Amino acid sequence: MRDRSGGRRILAGVSTETPAPQGARTEEQRQRRRPALTRDDLRSPRWVGAHIGIVALAVAFILLGRWQWDVGHKVLPLTKQRLAAWSAPVPASSVLTAEGLGGTKAGQAVELAGTYDPTRQLLVPGRTLNGRTGYYVLAPLVIGSDQAVAVNRGWLPANGSAEPTAPPPPVGRITVIGWAAEPESESGSVNQNGIAEAGPTAAATGPDEAAVISPAQLVNRWPYHLPDGYVSATDAASTSGGLTAVPAPLPPHGTSWDLLNIGYAFQWWFFSIVTVGWYLLHWRRELRDETDQPVTGESADTTL
Repeated sequence: MRDRSGGRRILAGVSTETPAPQGARTEEQRQRRRPALTRDDLRSPRWVGAHIGIVALAVAFILLGRWQWDVGHKVLPLTKQRLAAWSAPVPASSVLTAEGLGGTKAGQAVELAGTYDPTRQLLVPGRTLNGRTGYYVLAPLVIGSDQAVAVNRGWLPANGSAEPTAPPPPVGRITVIGWAAEPESESGSVNQNGIAEAGPTAAATGPDEAAVISPAQLVNRWPYHLPDGYVSATDAASTSGGLTAVPAPLPPHGTSWDLLNIGYAFQWWFFSIVTVGWYLLHWRRELRDETDQPVTGESADTTL
C-alpha cells in the first residue's frame, strides 16, 4: 500500500504467514478438545477399579473352564481301597431305588434280608459263563408287604436241548449277599440314566422263562412292587443246588472323556483370552504419551 508521498507503508502487526486450511484447523481443534489418556490416569481410582474388574472376570472364566474340564475329564484309579469298598456290602435299599442305579453303582456289593418265593422262580436262557451256555435262575426275595427284589440266584448249566429244572431256593428268612445290577430290556435301549441296558441273549420258549431281567416286565408276572434293578447273589445259601455265582464287575475305573464338557471348558478359556485381549487393545487405542500430544499455541510461544 502506498502513502501520499509515493512510498510504501508497512502495516504493523499484520502476520505474513499463510493461514492454515479449514480442515487442518478443525482437526487440530478436535485433538485439543480430546484429553490425552496418560499412564498416570491408569493409576486413578476409576481405572484401578476397571483393572480389578477385568482381572476378576478373566479369573472367573478360567475357573469355569477348569470346572467344566474336571466334569468332562475323569481319572479313576483302581486302588485297593476302592476294591475293598466295592466288595464291602452296603444296604441294598441305598443302591436299588425306583430311579435305578445311575450306572455308577452296578457291581457294588449289597445285602438284604427276606424270604424267597419258591413258586415264582424263572429261568433266563442263553446266558454264558466261562465259555459255557446255560440259564440264570431268577427268584423274588420278599422283603415286606407286597415288596420284593428280583434276585439272580446264579448260573445253571444247560442240559442239552431240554430245559433244566431249577433248584429250589432256601426256605425261611435269610440274608442275601450279592451285587447290584442294572435292569435289562428287550431292545437293549438306553434307560433314564443314560445307561445302555443289556438285551436278550435268547428267546424265552417256556412259561417259566424270561428273556431279560427287567423289573418293569416282572411286575406283570409277580404280585410284588420291585425296584428298578436286581441283585446277583453270591452267598452260599442262594447259590445252593448246583448254581454258580455270577462274578461282579469291577468298579468304574480308567480315564473317561465327555466331549461336551471339554468343549465348554475351551469356550470359557477363550472368553478369558478375548476379555484380556480386548482390554489391552483398548489401552493401546486410548493411551497417548504426553510427547505425542499436539502442540498448542501457548507451548509454541514458549518454545519460540
